[in-house]
Amino acid sequence: MNESLLAGRYAKALLAEALERGEAERLYPLMKHLGSTLRPLSPEMGVVGNPTIVDRVRELFVVGCVGSEPPELMRRFVELVFAHRREVYLGEMARAYVRLYRKVRGIVLVRITSAVPLDEATRERLAEVVRGHYGGEIEMVCEVKQELLGGFVLRVDGRVLDASVRSRIDRIRQQFISKNRSIV
Repeated sequence: MNESLLAGRYAKALLAEALERGEAERLYPLMKHLGSTLRPLSPEMGVVGNPTIVDRVRELFVVGCVGSEPPELMRRFVELVFAHRREVYLGEMARAYVRLYRKVRGIVLVRITSAVPLDEATRERLAEVVRGHYGGEIEMVCEVKQELLGGFVLRVDGRVLDASVRSRIDRIRQQFISKNRSIV
């Protein structure tokens, strides 16, 4: 079975149960953390996928990844996943839960990559612009990459606005190369 499809089904079932119990909001940050922790090739994923370690120890390890007092629903979900031998998909299940939760709650994920850390006023202005186009709640993730040299790259809902100095330099370079090729 396709891993994304499998993870999506488990995530959808967990979200439905969490919404019914009123625990979806409480699970959201835990699943975000679990999804970022259990990435392919991460040391944590190596532990979870290691069949030489007893299942109960691996279950406790996963539950411990999200904190000392996770909700009962989360513990039961992890037990179910291990019982069906799907533990290697736990990270993808967590990421699918986060995507579904955002969709249900109307949360727009905004990723901003800039050359220098953005101040609060700039982040708020960018959030207002995005809110004006998309509405709803904004969840902003900021990242700093000095190789941009200046400006920023804004990613929202599959769209990219590249206002970085690096991209401008690259465009000028490409124009210069293409014009010089036609001369020669």
